[in-house]
Amino acid sequence: MRIKQIHAHFLISIGDYSNERIGFSVEVEEGDSIEEIVENLRERAKLIVGSSAKELYDRKYDVQRAYRELERKLENARKEWDATAEFLRAQGIKPDAPSMPQFTNLLSASKVEAETVLSDAEFVSD
Repeated sequence: MRIKQIHAHFLISIGDYSNERIGFSVEVEEGDSIEEIVENLRERAKLIVGSSAKELYDRKYDVQRAYRELERKLENARKEWDATAEFLRAQGIKPDAPSMPQFTNLLSASKVEAETVLSDAEFVSD
C-alpha cells in the first residue's frame, strides 16, 4: 500500500484554556518519510499559532517592569544632577550650572510601546 496524501490536523493550546486548530493536506512524493512530513507540519503549525497568551502577558509585564526601573533611574539621576548643580551654584564654582533637562518625550514614547505589546497580538479561539 502506498500513501499518496496526508491530512494532518493539530490542536494547539494558546493558554487560558484556549486552543487553535490548524490542519494541512499534503501530497506525498515517492521516497518522502511520512514521519518527517508530519513532524514538519507540526512545527509549521506551532510557528503559525505563535506565542501563547501567557507568553505575551509575561512579555508585557517584563516591559512594564523595565519601564518603571528606567523611570526610577532617571529620577535618581535627576536628583543627583540637580544637587550637584545646586552645589556648584552655591559655592560659586559654576554660577550658571543648569538643572537637568526634562526628557518628557522619551519615556512616554516607551510607555506607549509597552502598552501595544498585546494589541499587536491576534487571539483566535475555537
